[in-house]
Amino acid sequence: MGSDFKKLSDSIKPREQLRDAVSPSELNSEALLAILLRTGAAGCNVLETARRLLDAFESVGELVRSDWRTLDRHIREYNTLHPEKKIKGVGMLKMLELAAAFELVRRGYEKESEDIRRMKIKQPEDSYIVFRKALQVGEEQESFFVLPLDTKNHPLCTAPLRVTYGLVDQTPAHPREVFKAAIRWGAQSVIVAHNHPSGDPTPGSDDVRLTEQLVAASRVIGVRLLDHLILGDSASADGRGFVSLRKIGAVAF
Repeated sequence: MGSDFKKLSDSIKPREQLRDAVSPSELNSEALLAILLRTGAAGCNVLETARRLLDAFESVGELVRSDWRTLDRHIREYNTLHPEKKIKGVGMLKMLELAAAFELVRRGYEKESEDIRRMKIKQPEDSYIVFRKALQVGEEQESFFVLPLDTKNHPLCTAPLRVTYGLVDQTPAHPREVFKAAIRWGAQSVIVAHNHPSGDPTPGSDDVRLTEQLVAASRVIGVRLLDHLILGDSASADGRGFVSLRKIGAVAF
């Protein structure tokens, strides 16, 4: 990546940003693309290469819809128009790697393209479907999610917001993180969830205590907490893979 790139702080380097982030959504498109590119070229580090490649397309959406031939055409056109800052180091191998990554993304969205913002959350099972998709397969660390809702119980965002990740022997979340996310999205209400990596969704006393704290905070802030789901797997507890603290009456919502 060049000696100048190596001198950058970890807070700027793309891989280190991703490593230290709670969620990949914290990174900008330039940093994410730089990770896929891996290296830049002489006089043009990987971040600058990613920046120029993004500039060659009208949008990130247009970029990820490209096959290798479209990538090649856009790069050639960009380099003709910008001879002073050409896209360097993106040859056939990198174009094929990018095209393969983009194709996987497209296939994933073809299977799971339903926009959750069109859903109306009526019952815990609806919430579980949304939160389950947010968890990585085989996730071994605890994550806490917030789903902000509008006045009609439609999600305001396209996926639950992961507010904490990988905590050990600590409270999985604080009301501050939960309602900061809710206020940022202009939510009228929220549903929260966190996973038990053991696979057993049975709530513990800490889960109940945290939920009580969140309910109290919600009444002060004016953003209603509708439910707290504990996510496990379908082979444990009641066989559904989750427990709704509202449904079992563990907390007065």
